[in-house]
Amino acid sequence: MKQPGSGRERPVGDTVHDGTPQVTAPADAAAKDNHKEGKALRTETTINDARDFGIGKRLDNLPALRAAGFSATRRLLDVQELSYDPADGQAAIRQTCDPLITETGTRVAGLRLGDPRVHALLAALCVFRLLPRGFANRDLRPILAQLLGVPAESITPGKMTYDLRRLRQHGFIERIPHTFRYQVTGTGLAHALFLTRLHDRFLRAGLATLATAASSTRDLAAATRAYTSAMDDLARQAGLAA
Repeated sequence: MKQPGSGRERPVGDTVHDGTPQVTAPADAAAKDNHKEGKALRTETTINDARDFGIGKRLDNLPALRAAGFSATRRLLDVQELSYDPADGQAAIRQTCDPLITETGTRVAGLRLGDPRVHALLAALCVFRLLPRGFANRDLRPILAQLLGVPAESITPGKMTYDLRRLRQHGFIERIPHTFRYQVTGTGLAHALFLTRLHDRFLRAGLATLATAASSTRDLAAATRAYTSAMDDLARQAGLAA
């Protein structure tokens, strides 16, 4: 097996240093990546014995053999995509939630998921994206207060400046040059919409379903009880076996 950068093909089923998922195949078939200079240039599937796939060797079986090879290649690419996307997602989560240190050494707090103030800020950004001239500190304060259910005067300009700095340093907003107004970035809008929907429609609703006694007959609660029961049975069996 050649290392990436040699230009030689290698079976994906082998262990590789870059974390490419392992894929199993019949002995006379292989899914291969062509790597050069650390990049995958081509992915292909080779089949040496069509009978491994229940396909005959006659020429009129070529369409079926081609379909089998295409399906195997497509599945390999799907697995590779799944293996790398979570790394990008983890980086986005850290970019949002973890504290940052600026070039001047200033610590900027993260936007923690589950924090009511953070989710109010994200919900407000979804509104301000529609403003062509952007928004200012004074525009955000009354909307944030309404979303939090607190008096507008309780949110001072200083507190709002703190939140604006967090949003800007984490890439959700950017300052309009030569002004004290801000615009929501494209990435900021996408992440704000997703995290707001995740919090309001999935996490909050799902946890409420699990916590409410009246929901005991609902599918989510029933599935949770079945899973918990199965895990308890497995633990008891393991204890007896020991």
